[in-house]
Amino acid sequence: MSRKKIIILIAVIAIVICGIAGVLAMQRISEKNIIIEGNEKYTKEEMISFIFRSDWDRNPFVLYYKTKFSKQKVIPFVDEYDVKITSLNSVKITVYEKKIIGYVNYMGSNMYFDKDGTIVESSTDVIEGIPKITGLSFDSIILYETLPVGNDKVFRLILDTTQILQKYGISVDKIYISDNKEVTLYIEQIKVELGTGEDMNDKIRSLNDMLPNLQGLSGTLDIKKYNTNNDGYTFKKS
Repeated sequence: MSRKKIIILIAVIAIVICGIAGVLAMQRISEKNIIIEGNEKYTKEEMISFIFRSDWDRNPFVLYYKTKFSKQKVIPFVDEYDVKITSLNSVKITVYEKKIIGYVNYMGSNMYFDKDGTIVESSTDVIEGIPKITGLSFDSIILYETLPVGNDKVFRLILDTTQILQKYGISVDKIYISDNKEVTLYIEQIKVELGTGEDMNDKIRSLNDMLPNLQGLSGTLDIKKYNTNNDGYTFKKS
């Protein structure tokens, strides 16, 4: 083959490669072809804005490279996310959120903790459905360390209460822990006095049964002592 033909062949190959590269570089994943699963705290649009922060992030090849060889983007309240590219213009993202059960306010920030009492996030945001814990005092709170309540019984009481509330799907605005370890819940205009941790599961189960009848009311419900006689609890209207 003559030198001239070799040069022409190389030029053709180069043009073809550049053309293919250009086509691939122009590929973009449209929003309608982005599937988000596992997200509860954030909407699909919010998750997309976190993960796809530039136009290049929507390119499947750039996304694949960043997914395999770069650190994941830090997203508040998200442990990690898994990216699966299903085609040149579609992707499936599975989100694994941090399992938060409550938060305390400390020096102007909301310190969120998980079922083990570990502080997993600090934010000024208030997440709907996550109860605020009050009545406690702290010398310091450190992110990713255990909530420093200083008393194992208080710590256990907080965790038991929040986990049982989640078990029955009861959303509360605030949980107050008194010095003598009594628990009070605040649900909209209802104040619920649960007392100590004794029979906590049974008391919260009873509360769950009563809540439909308390809709729209304002007052204090006293269930400090679990009722085994089925003769009712005391509710005082405000």
